[in-house]
Amino acid sequence: MPFDRRALIAKKACTRCSTQKRRCDRALPDCGLCKRLHQPCKYEMSRVGSSGPFTLDHLKDAIIQELVSITPEDVLLSYCQSIEPWFPVISISRLRSRLPPTWDEAPLDFALLTLCILLITATPPSSPEDESNTSEFKSTYLYIKSSLASIEGLGVNSFLVVQSRILVTLFEVGHGFYPAAYISIGAIIRAADALEIGPWVDASPSASPNKEEKREETTLIWGGILILDRYIAIESGPQPPITSSRSLSIQDFLEPVLCPTHDPDHDRTDSICRLSRLIEASSLLEKIHITLNSSSIEHESNIEELILTVQTLVVLQGILNQEVGDGTYLYSGGLNLCNIALLLAFEHGSKVPPLTSGATANCTSIADTSLISIINTVTSVVELLMLDTRPIDFNLIPPFAALLVFKAAAIVTQRLLLDNDSSEDLKRLRILRKFLEAMGKRWLGYERYLKLLNEDTTPRLLKLLEQG
Repeated sequence: MPFDRRALIAKKACTRCSTQKRRCDRALPDCGLCKRLHQPCKYEMSRVGSSGPFTLDHLKDAIIQELVSITPEDVLLSYCQSIEPWFPVISISRLRSRLPPTWDEAPLDFALLTLCILLITATPPSSPEDESNTSEFKSTYLYIKSSLASIEGLGVNSFLVVQSRILVTLFEVGHGFYPAAYISIGAIIRAADALEIGPWVDASPSASPNKEEKREETTLIWGGILILDRYIAIESGPQPPITSSRSLSIQDFLEPVLCPTHDPDHDRTDSICRLSRLIEASSLLEKIHITLNSSSIEHESNIEELILTVQTLVVLQGILNQEVGDGTYLYSGGLNLCNIALLLAFEHGSKVPPLTSGATANCTSIADTSLISIINTVTSVVELLMLDTRPIDFNLIPPFAALLVFKAAAIVTQRLLLDNDSSEDLKRLRILRKFLEAMGKRWLGYERYLKLLNEDTTPRLLKLLEQG
């Protein structure tokens, strides 16, 4: 059984096995028997007692009960295999050094972080959620959210608690839990700020890191915050990211640690280099987002600024393509963010009235050509991935790819609504939609985007798509 399917084991048998008095392996999201019989599998929602664990020791004991079926080494392996390759915001060496011999010896904040790692790697249930019988998958998420609130109320804040918040927000982004993700990113920023100015930082259950380790962990935390904040802003409307007013000062602070990307001899597969590329791409995505939502976007000076940002994106895209090499670029979070930014810019550029003079006179036709080129590239990559005889490693594809594929599919959908006879566009849309459907088994955010596409698709077009 793959690790991500055994990482979370239900504490009780599923409702069906319990009712029929059958042996249940308690596997999540579906037990083995229900899966073999093709029956819906439901687990009773775990409930915290009404009195609640109001002391740190009680809270820690309750969290450890969720971890008894695995070892600390399993959690480290899960992070290394399923999260670190595309979102390296936790130092592997630091995580390894914190592994306790047993869960009873784990500090509260470390136990919480490990549960958050397991939450990220867990597979969602195969059947839709039932409001009257919440799945163990959703129950674990809600339990972690309530634990974070309890920890906050008990006055505990630490690097590991902030890292836990980052992973929970990443989970919300990946599974399309909005507005939860939009609200959570604000809480993370306040919690990270409190680490710098709050006298209660020493209340952390884990030992405080030394100055160099603190610098590294602070860099990883703020790198993760910047990336998530910028991505969430794109998904949530015209407002700029929360960190936009101080992004320059944050990046100045991060630069000494992130500078290896400018060293030609530095290993590009190193986690700091990969995080640096993600931050660079998210910074350019933020610039595109803010420019496109500016009230003076149509002024020629702003269009020129947009063009300069696009040119920088194209350069970074080329660098990332070289660094990815023969790997599929959907596995590269930095490339995903670059291409989202380019899609947004070219989509806007293809719709603005062409100017008659100046450096931007031909921008409309160039944007339209570039837009089609990116859509073709995304479709080709998705098609090759879907046609590959090897199974897709869903754990290596970041949730950030969801918005990229959705935007490409949404643009193709709009083109088809204007011209239903385009067989090439129909083929592209089928490929993109099938990918969203397949990835929805790992990240519910892909499924959410497929539903949004359906809402904007006419019954006639849906029928044409089904005929393919």
